[in-house]
Formats: sequence, C-alpha cells, structure tokens
Amino acid sequence: MMVRKGEVNIFISDDFIGVFQQSLSKKKASKNAVMELEKEIVENGYIVDPEALSLKLKSLFKQNNIKPKSINMIIHDQNLLIREFIIKKDELQRKSIPNFINEQKGKTIHFPFDEANITYFIKSENEDTITAIVVITDQNLLHDYHDVFDHLGIKYCSFNITPRVLYRLYNSETGHDFEQVMFVTLFNHMITINVLEKGIPVFGMIEEFEGTSNQYDDMVESYIERVANYYKFNLKKGTVDVNQIVLFNFTTQLTNQHLKEKIKPEIKNIDLLVFESSFASDLSADQTRFCTISYAGSIVKRSNQKQIFNFTLERVNKLNRVANYLMVLSFTIFAGVALIYIPFLTFKDDINNQMNINNILSNQLNILIEDTPYNEPTSVVQSQYSNSYDFLTDKAINPTIYFENLLDEISGSLSVERYTLDSVDKKITMIISSTSEAELYEYLILIYEAYGITTDNNDLRWMVSRPERRFISSLVMEVTITYA
Repeated sequence: MMVRKGEVNIFISDDFIGVFQQSLSKKKASKNAVMELEKEIVENGYIVDPEALSLKLKSLFKQNNIKPKSINMIIHDQNLLIREFIIKKDELQRKSIPNFINEQKGKTIHFPFDEANITYFIKSENEDTITAIVVITDQNLLHDYHDVFDHLGIKYCSFNITPRVLYRLYNSETGHDFEQVMFVTLFNHMITINVLEKGIPVFGMIEEFEGTSNQYDDMVESYIERVANYYKFNLKKGTVDVNQIVLFNFTTQLTNQHLKEKIKPEIKNIDLLVFESSFASDLSADQTRFCTISYAGSIVKRSNQKQIFNFTLERVNKLNRVANYLMVLSFTIFAGVALIYIPFLTFKDDINNQMNINNILSNQLNILIEDTPYNEPTSVVQSQYSNSYDFLTDKAINPTIYFENLLDEISGSLSVERYTLDSVDKKITMIISSTSEAELYEYLILIYEAYGITTDNNDLRWMVSRPERRFISSLVMEVTITYA
C-alpha cells in the first residue's frame, strides 16, 4: 500500500478527535492519538467554536509530536447525502453533473443545507442515460474545517467519506470484494447504514439513538431488515439481494462479543460479520473508536481502486484575500466620505444659509411691525356680541335639510317642478305635479304627519303649521310650508 508523504488522517465527531499519521520509515512507528471535545465545540458535525477546535488540534499535534503537512479528513456519515441519479443525456446537454444536480434543488431533491458540494461516480452509461452515484455535503461545512486547518498552517486539505475508507480497511485486511454489501456502523448515539456495490456507496442513512443496550439491539436489527428490504424492492425492484453485512462497532455501549451473541443470530438469511481490525488490537477503547476510521483513511487503494469521490473547494488565496480586504476598506472609506462627510458639509452650509435667511426675515418683520398702524383692542361688549353671533350662527339650521326631508316623501307619479327657499320668512315653496289629484292631497297629509310640530317636542318635527296649497291647474299644485 502507498502512503502520502506527511499526511495526517483525521476523523472528528461531536465528542472526540481521532488522528493517524503513517510513518514513512520502517524504523519509526506510526502515530495515532485521540482527544476529547467538550460540548458546543462541534455539534452534528458542524463547527460551533472554531477557535476552541483550533486550540484542541494544536494541542493534540504538539502532545504527540505530529507535524502535518497535509490533512485528509474523513467526513462523518451524518453530513453526507448519497443518492443514485439516472440522468437523461438530452436533459444534461452540456451541463456538468454537479450543475445539473444543483438545478434539481427544490424539485426532485432537497438539500438539508444552503450550499452543496457535489462529487459523483458514473456507475453506467448508454446512448440515452447516465447512471451516477452522487455524494453531497455542505460546502460551508468543508470551508469551516478548511479555515481551521489554514489557521494551523496546513496548506493542503482533502476530504474523504466514511463508507469508502471503511471499505478500503476491510478490503486491505481480508482481500475480499463484494458485488453488494451492507456496512452497518455503530456509534454511541447513532447508527449509520450504507449499501455498497463493488465498493461504491449507492445508499446511505443515519438514525440517532438514546436508550439502553437492549433497545439499541432492537433498533439495529430493525433497521438492517428495513434497509435490506428497501434496497431489494425499491431500488432493485426485487432483482438483487443484500447477502452480506459487515458491522463496525465504534460504540462503548456494546462489545463485539455482545453483537455476535445478540444481533447476529437475529439476522436471518444474511451473513453478518462483526469486523475486528488488526490495527485496533493494541489500542485503547477510545483509540479503537476514533483512530480506526482515521487509519482507514490512510489506506491508499491499488491502481484499480483509487479514490473516486473528491470534494473540491474553491479557496481564496491569502494575498487575494488581503487585497479584497483592502479594496473593501478603500470602498468603505470612499463611501463614508461620499455618503457621510460630504452630505454633512452640505447640510452644514444649508443650515448657515437658512440662519442668514431667518435673520433677514426677522429684520423685515420688525420693520413691518414698526410701520403697521396701531389698532385699538376690541371692547368687552363687542367681543360678547361677536361670540353671540358666532353661537347663533352655529345653531342655525340650514333649511335645505327640511327640503331634503320633503323630497324623501316624493313617491309614485309625484314630481317637483320648481321650489324656492325664503330664509327671511322661513318658507319653502314648491310646485309639484302628479297624474292624480288624490295623490297631491295625500302628499300634503303625509308631510304634515311626518314633520308637523306637536306637543311631543321632537327635533325631527319642524313644520309650524299645515301646508298652504294653491292649484295652478287640476294636476299642478303650489305648496307653501313654514318651518320653525
């Protein structure tokens, strides 16, 4: 097997860091180390406190005399999305597969993050379609880890995926390859299941867990059966079975012996192997849990089994970043001058100009006051008369209201031909016509009953006497009404 020079393989979970560095000399032993992480440094694979993580890594490297020139990070299954896509070539056209997958966001696939980093493997191809295994992760997550490694002075960083490195580990120690195999990986609070075809993951799932060891056993058995059936009937339409399961135990809750005695007998019709790496035979429990995956990441496949999935990141060069910062700073200074200082000066000039105008207007006002003749003040009697007039004017009722009341009673063939309002004599004169003399009389009775003043002192009654009438012709009547 071949080893990359000066490379440190690293696996980071929410509670531990595991590293492995292969020695280039047969005289020196390879280095592996584990360090515990406090809470709120990494959560669900995402960096919460990058400064604390950087200090932890720096301390881990220093304590174990590890000088990394490059990093190969194995991404946890919980941060991976593995899907098989059958893409029509006429839909793909000249697009790359990652660009095509990105266009399907929100349509045929939903990402649990904002920006996706996509790598793929072409499984098969014909004249019309391409079948691709696509592995997706959060691009911001990769950048966050790369930023931490940059801060430690590590220039090169590559990323790998857990199911691939575990397959390499199994293959390197047993020499076996599989057409189809299910990898079940157990962690303290999580189970991950991947189905691989010829070493290529085609399906993956994770399930978090909190409970007793017996409950853990039940959950593992249940999900193994469910994934096996899903793979057979949903993905392969009943044509292919999973006939081999390899179980990797990275949990402190269950021993390998327990898994062999409790879980293996419950799995029917599928051969289950609890894998025990020869690498872990001399390691502590924590080192076994976290260094085994890091060690697996150091195994480079033979020429026909090279690394297939490569996440690529577009990183900004430090000089370019400094130049960008300077440009942003320059723009900020220019914007501050253009948007704050210059408007401030202009506003200050406007204030001075306005103050001069105010002084000029004040002087003109004083001159006008001096030139204005003196008017004697209004006497008390005059004020009282004025107030009384205003009061009576406000209380006066507009006679048009009365006329509107009379119009409201017009109905049938009645029609108002002409009217006059005499506010001095308080009279309303109307000339009304109808096709029936009886209808004219009925109108007189109706308005008097509605608006004639009675002893009830009703504000709605304003007609002081019965309407006066005069026939101009047999069907035309002049009506005179006196209001209060």
